[in-house]
Amino acid sequence: MGMDVYGTAPTSGAGEYFRNNVWWWRPLADYVTTAHADLTSGCQYWHSNDGDGLDGPAAAALGEALENDLTSGRAKDYADAYTARLDALPLEPCTYCNATGVRTDAVGKQLGLDTPRDPETGRGGCNGCSGTGQVQSWECSYPFEVENVAEFARFLKASGGFSIC
Repeated sequence: MGMDVYGTAPTSGAGEYFRNNVWWWRPLADYVTTAHADLTSGCQYWHSNDGDGLDGPAAAALGEALENDLTSGRAKDYADAYTARLDALPLEPCTYCNATGVRTDAVGKQLGLDTPRDPETGRGGCNGCSGTGQVQSWECSYPFEVENVAEFARFLKASGGFSIC
């Protein structure tokens, strides 16, 4: 699933369409709505694809603000802090194997994952955690990168407004 963002009156190809899958969209939307609450308040449903969006002047203003964030380093500072926070999250118990490193459920037995992982062949062990019993926090699935902000800023400035579908 993804968020398809369509320009309502694009002035160039850059403003016709912007897409992020849900993993990339959530942190981007969180950033823009937190960093620029005053400019994003016209769109109430940033995390829904129900057609909400911003009009042309508001989208252009947000695009300019995001470009300023990129130039000033604000977006990079946010990205660095975001990544550091994710990196600091503790590992969590694997739910596929109940933190044992070995899957004993029907799927695990069917796939031969019900024995400890052989370090030489890599066979066996839980496929959810590579036999370690621990996995990264689910939150680590949501990346944030400065380039995504830059692409969204380019889209916004040329979109003539947008709707999230």
